[in-house]
Amino acid sequence: MTGELWHHLAAQVEQLDAQAGRLIRRALTEHTAALRVQVAGRAGTGRESVETQVRELLLRRVDIEGGQVDAAVGGVAVDTPDGPDPVLDGDVVVYVVPRRLDPAVAHPADRAALTAVDPCRLVLVVTGGTDDSECALVARATGVPPDQVVAVRDEELLGERLAARAVVARRLRDEELARVVAGVPAAPQVRELVEQTLDLVGLDPMESVAAGLR
Repeated sequence: MTGELWHHLAAQVEQLDAQAGRLIRRALTEHTAALRVQVAGRAGTGRESVETQVRELLLRRVDIEGGQVDAAVGGVAVDTPDGPDPVLDGDVVVYVVPRRLDPAVAHPADRAALTAVDPCRLVLVVTGGTDDSECALVARATGVPPDQVVAVRDEELLGERLAARAVVARRLRDEELARVVAGVPAAPQVRELVEQTLDLVGLDPMESVAAGLR
């Protein structure tokens, strides 16, 4: 329903202000694009296997609030010799760490990489024969919330964690779309249509404009 409101707004705006209409259409295209899911980790952590597992889970179309995930999955190598630091800015970031002899101690490269990830977009996967108690220690060592840490062998739970982060990613995209649309320069007649739509989707027009200017 919300998507229909945005597309109806774009159609109305295009008739009144072509430039504003193009800007809103561009924002809608970005909003509806497939979620970018990055699977990151150091060499030897099992990242490639987890990437395959994540891709297969998403191909099964994990349900999200009555909908389904449309996602593009890509691997990202971390801590490569002479390589640049990766940019972990996906809609969802699945970070892979191996089981360690002392799970309460995180590898420095992992800890550094994780600090650059938006926590609300993160799923931390622990490879090897890890159990729940070890996952809790890994969570404490890395600073990742325990409910976002999962053992690789628990495929059902991994699917649930992916779905939960995808829900968050979709909501963040909704908020970004509202901010962009609220900040589009337009004539008063168009501004009125924008404010009416923001009101219908439950967002305060002035708050959205202010957020877009920050």
